[in-house]
Amino acid sequence: MLKKIIVALAASCAVISAQNAMAVWEYAHRAFSGKYVIYGGFLGESIAPSAGDIKVAFDLTGNPAKEMFDGIGPDLKGGCNTPGLRVRQRDMLVCRYRPKDGYWCNFGFDLSTGLSIGGSIGGTVCKD
Repeated sequence: MLKKIIVALAASCAVISAQNAMAVWEYAHRAFSGKYVIYGGFLGESIAPSAGDIKVAFDLTGNPAKEMFDGIGPDLKGGCNTPGLRVRQRDMLVCRYRPKDGYWCNFGFDLSTGLSIGGSIGGTVCKD
């Protein structure tokens, strides 16, 4: 009987804890600022966009970039020789952190196809 009470109490505590944990997080759109460019061709060799060749590249900094950086984890191992530079990458999303500059992320889309593309020239991950 005591086991049943303890199990019921533990289950109740787990449900209350889960509800409290969910109450802390709220789905909410937050304002941010960033930079973007609409272009045709390729970054670094861009041309005016045209039908069938229109892309967008985004460059985010600050808190949105930090949240994305934290969500990607872990850091890439090796490859970047810039002191203090931390890089995290998933597919075509690249985020970086350096103490003097903070967080920044690059990503893009081919608007003609909807596919994800890189948002930095040549997919550079170790750029300054």
